[in-house]
Amino acid sequence: MPSAIETISDKSAFLDALRVSLAEGTFLKLTLGKYRGNGEPAKCVATRVMLKDVPHVRLVVSSGRQTKTENDLPAAAIERLSGMIGGEYLSAVLFTAREDITLAFSKKRIARLTRGKPTLTTAPPTEHDRRKDYLVDANAPYLAHLGVTHGDGEVKPSMYAKFRQICRFVEILDQLIAASHLKDTRAPRIVDVGSGKGYLTFALHEHMTNALGKTPTTRGIESNGALAGKCNAIAAACAHQGLTFEAVLAENHAPGSIDILIALHACDTATDDAIHMGLTSGAEIIVCAPCCQHEIAPQLETRETPLAGLLKYGLLKQRQADLFTDAARALLLEAQGYEVRMIEFVSTEHTAKNLMIAAVRSGRVDRKAAAEQYDKLAALAGFDHQRLKEALGG
Repeated sequence: MPSAIETISDKSAFLDALRVSLAEGTFLKLTLGKYRGNGEPAKCVATRVMLKDVPHVRLVVSSGRQTKTENDLPAAAIERLSGMIGGEYLSAVLFTAREDITLAFSKKRIARLTRGKPTLTTAPPTEHDRRKDYLVDANAPYLAHLGVTHGDGEVKPSMYAKFRQICRFVEILDQLIAASHLKDTRAPRIVDVGSGKGYLTFALHEHMTNALGKTPTTRGIESNGALAGKCNAIAAACAHQGLTFEAVLAENHAPGSIDILIALHACDTATDDAIHMGLTSGAEIIVCAPCCQHEIAPQLETRETPLAGLLKYGLLKQRQADLFTDAARALLLEAQGYEVRMIEFVSTEHTAKNLMIAAVRSGRVDRKAAAEQYDKLAALAGFDHQRLKEALGG
């Protein structure tokens, strides 16, 4: 059985390896497990981050739904970890570019150090790396007000996925605007139907204002009055001129003329209604991320088609109904003179509903061919009514 001296030596060797990996740049990640402290089970992950171009170690402790994050200089982080390893946590794994080092403690706090081949080849991106190519400034005040970042502009660990979604959205819209007539429009009019907490509404308005040098008029339409009121308060606090939120149902909203219509995650046929709003308002760009498509699926059940062998399985039938629904919408948009792109908006690891339909008005679309393709698709799938088609006059 190892002596107390050997136990101390194993832990010291582990901490020395951590210190060396941080100093020479081979450190990738450190994880602590087998929590034996007070309260709910917790886990800790240490990664390297750059704060104001200075290397730091970020410790993220997760317990239940709570996450606590602290950033320390390497020496202070090692001192903090020394108290946690063998105390609250009985397992520690150091991932470096050269090797993996594991320190495991028994119930009697007897340590055992093992080394193995590296399982990671690259480190998670530092905060500096993560942001350098983004069109969204993490220091923007609205992000702090919305709870995405800390007051110093650091993205909260629990909000990384949301921040990436915001950045991806702005990137997509930036490309669509550059490919449309709006690139030369000084004061575009934007309507976001179902704006929710306003993450994307604020981001697009600020990008249009600061990065593109425009003076947009942006309206967020949200049925939840509390959310609309909160977003208006944030817009006022951040001095966002031309950005307002209205507490109103989308069907009761009189949009007037629109240049960009956004409708993300509008349920079922609400997506069709939003697209129709964009079409009748003369929008140059229509962007939607559909979800909860239920209109076409029941029609597939009552039709004998060449696809019957596929559609008799419930899960596969719903997936096909989703595809038919979104393809129908895309073809109807093309028939109205829009170039359509299908874009993966959110990584599938976060949600299966990750499709975005992005449409830009264009004179290069074969509208007649699109209408014929719609008719053939409807005949093949066996559906005879679709909300957007009916809204356009059948």
